[in-house]
Amino acid sequence: MSAEDLLDRYVAVWNEPDPAARRDAVAALWAPDGLHHTQTRRFRGTEELVARVTEAHDQFVGGQGLRFRSGGEPVGRPGALAFTWVMTPGDSENVLAVGFDVVLLDGEGRITSDYQFNEPPASDAGLDAQADRYLAAVAAGGEALRKEVADLYLPGAVLVDENGVHEGVEAVAAALEAGGARHRTGSASAQHDAFRHPWRAESGETGVDLLLRDAQGLVRAHYRFPGAGGRV
Repeated sequence: MSAEDLLDRYVAVWNEPDPAARRDAVAALWAPDGLHHTQTRRFRGTEELVARVTEAHDQFVGGQGLRFRSGGEPVGRPGALAFTWVMTPGDSENVLAVGFDVVLLDGEGRITSDYQFNEPPASDAGLDAQADRYLAAVAAGGEALRKEVADLYLPGAVLVDENGVHEGVEAVAAALEAGGARHRTGSASAQHDAFRHPWRAESGETGVDLLLRDAQGLVRAHYRFPGAGGRV
């Protein structure tokens, strides 16, 4: 299944008017114990996921005549997909709301975790400072970068970028350094174990990083999505 097909299925499930078809679509899209995260809530397993999708459908699609639509091309990585979605009045091009999701996938292409962010995120100086620390470490390079990675990442952490999967702090540091310096272009945001920030490279390329962190704030997985998170 292509990234575009998965995004089409994801958007369609929120618009599906038939309860039985909606349940079947949820069960096919998510793994049986799959997760969906919003800023303040978390849903696990088919029953909770069906209830979550139905709640959103009844409020926005059935209740207000709105429609969820793709906001552009998805960006895929091994085991992950990032994409933007929009909410519009029916088939109108008038965008009322924008969201950004990163979904993690199992070997069969089903969603194991879905992190949903509202756009634009509220400004938070503390979160922005954390993002700036990650980015400043890369700009420093060399031993300073390796020391920061050792302080900020778990020993077995992985970085997943356009060049593949890099495992362990030495490999992560080397991949970050090879990728070059980046600068934050908007507010960082966080929910549950996920931390997200947008960036611009010195080449002009833009994108989004998603970091998954443990209870102590150490990074266990870092996903880099060039081209993701652009304005609709």
